[in-house]
Amino acid sequence: VFLLLAGGTASLAWKVLAPFGPAIAWAVVLAVGFSGPWRFLEARMPRRRALAATLMTLAVGLLVVLPAGFLAGVLVNEAIGVFGRASAALAARNLSGLEDVLRVPAVAEALAWVEAHTGLTQDRLLAKTGELAAGVSGLLARLSGTIVKGVFDAGLAFVMTLFVLFFLFRDGSEIVRAALDLVPLEEARRVEVLGSLRGMLQSIFRGSLLCALIQGATGGIGWAVAGLPSPVLAGAAMAVLSLLPVGGTALVWGPGALACWLQGRPVSAVFLAVWGLVVVSTLADNVLKPLLIGGSTQLSTLVVFLGVFGGLGAFGLLGLFIGPMVLAFGLTLVAILREATRRPAEPAAA
Repeated sequence: VFLLLAGGTASLAWKVLAPFGPAIAWAVVLAVGFSGPWRFLEARMPRRRALAATLMTLAVGLLVVLPAGFLAGVLVNEAIGVFGRASAALAARNLSGLEDVLRVPAVAEALAWVEAHTGLTQDRLLAKTGELAAGVSGLLARLSGTIVKGVFDAGLAFVMTLFVLFFLFRDGSEIVRAALDLVPLEEARRVEVLGSLRGMLQSIFRGSLLCALIQGATGGIGWAVAGLPSPVLAGAAMAVLSLLPVGGTALVWGPGALACWLQGRPVSAVFLAVWGLVVVSTLADNVLKPLLIGGSTQLSTLVVFLGVFGGLGAFGLLGLFIGPMVLAFGLTLVAILREATRRPAEPAAA
């Protein structure tokens, strides 16, 4: 009867909490990621935990909102810049409409070749182009509504995440203690297991994800100094690819240096190659990452790689954090199970 009640209650609780699943997951990720600053603030405000949790939650909210707003603004500015350069190029050639484009010699030759080999006349091509433009405009109209709804949902989920995060900061120690009481180990071993799990999570956040963000930022700076377009996008690509066990950021700055060389800019090419090899790759992996991890338990590159990219496929952007955390927690459970199975039997009474 107890098992039936427990199963039924768990099923109902899952249905109740399912709509808030992403917000709860993001709150857990942020709570783990900012556990160090929270312990620092908690130690200085031991009798005002609610106020400390409020201040920490507001600080996390600002740290998330401000960079996200800056990134969105940069991407919008880059899109506007691309559109402006394209419009200026068309205006320089006195191309104000589709008829002007059709009178360009290269376009006219291409249309003549298409008509000779396919039988499609210019009028039919114009009609097909109009139909395609109408379809694209309808698709953009639908996407605009979807984007507006997505922005509203994201804002609501962010507010819910901060609400849950406040309680995780304030009552997190009690929640962890309640979970540890369910582990079938002695008290000293429980504390040891908790420290090992905390070390692996710090290895994920500090040694892998934070280092990846720094590599993306430094890579984007080098990309901009080299005079290549879209440094923000290039930096974001380097941040993601830095998690790969082979290639990493070189998959971005390498082709960038080659492009500078082919453009007749050898100084920029050599600078980007040296910057990428020394600053973005070598210093980050061999100096910065050990400093960020410190004495915490490191996860293998394979575990982080599988967790990040497997989590992305399963949960989207949230999986970038949840995936490695799940694998780290799974490794901890495996260690507990191995210890339980290897525990020596008590000696028989004489």
